[in-house]
Amino acid sequence: MSLFIETIKIENGEYRLLGYHNRRLNETVSSFFETVPEIDLRTFLPAVSPTGGYRSGIYKCRVIYGKKIESVDIAPYKKREIKSLKIINGDNIDYSFKKADRALFTDILKRLGKDEDILIVKKGFITDTSFSNVIFFDGRDWITPSSYLLNGVKRRFLLDGKKIKEAQIRANDLGGFEKISLINAMLEPGETSLDISGLFF
Repeated sequence: MSLFIETIKIENGEYRLLGYHNRRLNETVSSFFETVPEIDLRTFLPAVSPTGGYRSGIYKCRVIYGKKIESVDIAPYKKREIKSLKIINGDNIDYSFKKADRALFTDILKRLGKDEDILIVKKGFITDTSFSNVIFFDGRDWITPSSYLLNGVKRRFLLDGKKIKEAQIRANDLGGFEKISLINAMLEPGETSLDISGLFF
C-alpha cells in the first residue's frame, strides 16, 4: 500500500497551515483510494497550546497516512543547513505526491556533502529541491517556478496571499536572479537563502 506524509509545523503552541495540510491530504487520498471518506486531520492530532508542552520553540509533526492515518509523531525541529545546490536533470523524477518513501532522493543525496542539496530541472525548467519548493528574488519580487514537482502547502499559502509570484523559470534564466530561498511547511521565505552563485552543475 502506498504511504504518504504530511509534515506540519508547530510554532508557539499552534499548528501552522493546518487547513492547507488537510486539503492536500484529502486530495492525495482521493487520487489513490476509491470511496474513502474525507479525513479531518484535526481529530488525529495531539492537543497543543501556548501554555502546554509545545509553548516554546518549533516542533515538527509527521503524519503518515494511506487510506487512513497510520501514525502521528512530534519531535523538536532542527533546521538543515544548506550552503549550495547542485543542478541536476530530473526528467525521470516524479514526486507530484508527498510520498513517505523518498529513496529516489536519498540515493542522489548520498553523493553530495551534508550541507548540499539538489535543484531539479525537468525538460529545461526549474522545479524544486529534494525537500522544498523554491522562490527566486529578481531584485524586486520573489518568484516561484510554475513547473514545480510538488505543490507544497507553504507555496500555496504564499501564492494565495500574493506574497510571491509564479512564472516559468528555465535553467538558463537563473543568471537574472540575485538569490534563491527554500520554502516548505517548516521553512519561511528567507530563512534558508543562497546567492545564485551557490548553485552549481
